[in-house]
Order: sequence, then C-alpha cells, then structure tokens
Amino acid sequence: MTSAFADATSVTDAAAVPGPGADRVAALARAPIDSLARTSTRLYRRVYQAANYRLRSVAGGRFRSACRPVSIALLLTERCNARCVHCNIWQNKGKEDSPGLEVWKTCLTDLARWLGPVQVTLTGGEALMQPFAPALVAHGVSRGLAIELLTHGYWSDPARLEQAALADPWRITMSLDGIGEIHSVVRGRPNFWEKSLASLRMLQRLRAERGLHYIIRLKTVLMSHNIGSAAEVARFAADNGMEVFYQPIDRNYNSEEDDRWFETAPTWPRDPEIAAAAVNELIRLKRQGYPIANSIAQLEAMIPYFRNPMALQAAVQGQAAHERVQICSALTTLQIQANGDVGACHSKPPIGNIRNAGISQIWADRPRFWEQGCCQAGAAALED
Repeated sequence: MTSAFADATSVTDAAAVPGPGADRVAALARAPIDSLARTSTRLYRRVYQAANYRLRSVAGGRFRSACRPVSIALLLTERCNARCVHCNIWQNKGKEDSPGLEVWKTCLTDLARWLGPVQVTLTGGEALMQPFAPALVAHGVSRGLAIELLTHGYWSDPARLEQAALADPWRITMSLDGIGEIHSVVRGRPNFWEKSLASLRMLQRLRAERGLHYIIRLKTVLMSHNIGSAAEVARFAADNGMEVFYQPIDRNYNSEEDDRWFETAPTWPRDPEIAAAAVNELIRLKRQGYPIANSIAQLEAMIPYFRNPMALQAAVQGQAAHERVQICSALTTLQIQANGDVGACHSKPPIGNIRNAGISQIWADRPRFWEQGCCQAGAAALED
C-alpha cells in the first residue's frame, strides 16, 4: 500500500537545521505546503488503519491474511537508566547485539516503500540510550514516516533529545506517571521529576522557536502509586499544550510469565472501586475536552480490567481490551526487537530477523498464528 505521500514531509538531516531566526522564517514560508502534506498523510493513516482493522473480521475473516501491520514498534535497545517500579528492563546488563544504524535505516526505508506514511514508534528500553537514535529519527522523517519517539526524559545532558526533536518527528511521547515527587518514586531515581520537567520545557521551547510541529504526548501508567492522582497529569497536559495517554498497569516488563502477578505486585491497585472511580474521573475530563488521547471505549475497558484482571490481561497486553470482539493481534502487530528479531505476537516466537530478510517478506512469510489457536479470548470468533 505504497503512496505518493511517502516523501511529502521529507527533511534533509537534523544536523543541517539552521539557527532559530532563519529556521522560523523558512518555516513560515513553507507553512501552507507543510500543512497540506500533514493533512494528507494524516488522512492516509486513518484510512490505512481503518482498512486493515476491518480486514481482520469482514466476511467472517475471509480476507484477514491480507492485513498489513498497523501497530509498528522498533525496540532500539533493551537497556534503560531508569529504575521503574513497574519494569525490569533496567536489570539487563552487558553489550547488546544490535543490527546497527544502517540496518535499522534500511528497515525504515522498506517500511515507507511498502506501507506509505504510516506511524512507526521508536522505543526501548530507553531509545535514546542508543547513540544513533536521533539519526534514525531523522531518517524516518525524511522517508515520510510518522515517527513517534518514546523517551523518559531523564537527562542531565539533553543533547540527544534535542537533536531528535530538531528532526521534527510526528510525536514525542514522554513517560510521566505523576506530577512532582510521585513521578520520581515510580521511576526509581532521584530528581526524575525535575529532569523530566526540564526536558518537557526544552521540547516546548524548541517547538515554539523553530516552528516545529511535533506533538508532545505524556504517557501515564495507572498503578497503585498514582491511581488517586491520575487526573493531575491530564490537567498538566491541558495547561501546557500537550496530550496524555493512560495505560493500565500490567505485569512488569521483562519479568517471568505469571498469570496471577497482580496478587502480589505492589503496583496493583488493591481496591478496584478506587481504581474505577479514578478512571471514571478521566472519562469525565475527556468529555469536558481535556487532551486525553484515549478513546472513551479504551478508558471504559480499564474498569472491568481493574475488577477482574485475570479475565482481561491477554487483551490488555495486546492493547485490544476495548474492542467488541477480541481478534488475534498478530494480524496487525509488528514489533522488532533490539537484536533485529521480528515479532507479531507477544506470546509467539520471532517470525524472522531484519538482518536476514526485508521486512515485507518477513511479514508475508509469517506463520498464520490466528489459525492455530490464539491467546486472545474469543479471537477465533472472527465476526462481521
């Protein structure tokens, strides 16, 4: 599903960005063209997403094998300098077997040629711990992809974050699990809130001074530590020209499989009705116009999850708990690990490696997991 829009938002290289004054003038001069290109690519992404989601179930799932990836994530590293209470990735040590910048760039180029200007998320671990991450952001933008960069913003030297921001990706998403000290507690390092706030202020300043267009999104994981103050992040976002996406707590990332993890995890809210009340408050704020990126359906799906996590945890892990019919996530999910392994389902083995084959070929040759019995409850019941 390639597109003439693929290079509509091309830039050159992040290192070639001129000074604030010259850049501002240039940005104003090209504003009408850029605005049209952004509108076109945004419309393309909506149609692309809707079409592929529809293919999963239309005509009883007859055309599901024609689905292309919608949720695309590149995990650049499985290292992190935070110490989050809800994640164990920081415990990983030693040198990684990364494919390297050129292989990652080839992968992004192939994705753009194959799928058009779709969204691609660069994440980790902490993505910016990879020295080449800003260059990869710039390359993805130059290929017309809607690049999203995930970061925690915990930097004494924000040079890499600044370089990535100057490439003007579609969105920069920063983890923010509370306002003030609660964020530092969740993230497990002193002054985490102060450094994250400084990073956010820098992103705001660059966007204003350079005439950039990236969205600043906050990502908040709802857990026992912040369930009573979750709405504060939405208010902070509204006051600062940002948006926020909420995600319910799951089993710690990079931890052993345990279907009953919530029974002992200190991050799990012990009173489901307090959790439900917090989510209902977010729904109220969403309806009032606060910049909460979740749909109402996504927020509503969190309430039964907090009341009965055993029944919905597979759907939550697949980010599909809000869907009316649970459908195999392998139909539209593409995740590339830090070593180049390609996955389509979190509970299945890799389907290939980007060092050995092009990404479109790996996708075409992937096993039909949806025909083998799926981890999603009701996934076999593909309905129109």
